[in-house]
Amino acid sequence: MIRKSDLRGFKLPGWLEALKATLFADDTTVYLGEGDKFEVLQRILDTWCSAAKAKFNLSKTEIIPIGTPAFRKELADTYKSSGRWEDYPPDVHVASDGEAVRILGAFFGNGIGECDVWSPRLAKLEDTLKRWKLGRTTLEGKPHVAQMLVGGMTQFLTDVQRMPDRIRLRLNGILRKYIWDDKHNTPVGMAHLALPFDQGGFKILDLEARNEAITVMWLRSFLSFGPNRP
Repeated sequence: MIRKSDLRGFKLPGWLEALKATLFADDTTVYLGEGDKFEVLQRILDTWCSAAKAKFNLSKTEIIPIGTPAFRKELADTYKSSGRWEDYPPDVHVASDGEAVRILGAFFGNGIGECDVWSPRLAKLEDTLKRWKLGRTTLEGKPHVAQMLVGGMTQFLTDVQRMPDRIRLRLNGILRKYIWDDKHNTPVGMAHLALPFDQGGFKILDLEARNEAITVMWLRSFLSFGPNRP
């Protein structure tokens, strides 16, 4: 209904159709172009909800302004002071410049830094590993913990957001401290621990190799010219 509506959406270079909405499960992102009215979108949502017996939670609505810095600041400041902007729903969250909004596990916004996006994930990972240290995991078991936590908690965000080198180095430091129980002078380097068992290593997660593999898979998908090409 949204895609067939009179909403203008975003005109993208090389696309025949305007970008109006992306949907996944119960998450909906709508793109309103200059001149689009929220009341038009609201009528569409009301019609859909009436037919589907569902309800959109407007209190969870988040708005990312797009346009000149002056326009973005005016919109965010007006919402913050009055709770309203034209025909948009009142008292919803409007992201200011430098504030990231999470959409399906990725982070979007104006003027946000990649390292800022990763900071909450690093803090959560460090806290989780501190609790695992209390379990006295053996050296043989720590590679499995590293793969499960460091690998599992960073793989999706790396896939959708990429991992800056500064974050990779920070994660390697966190991983090294966990493997060697916070010792400053470690007996074996991380590069050697990442080797296979038959080469004297422990197959510790190699973040650089993992990140390169994710990039290769991205390239593979974009070089596919079938109907599923991104």
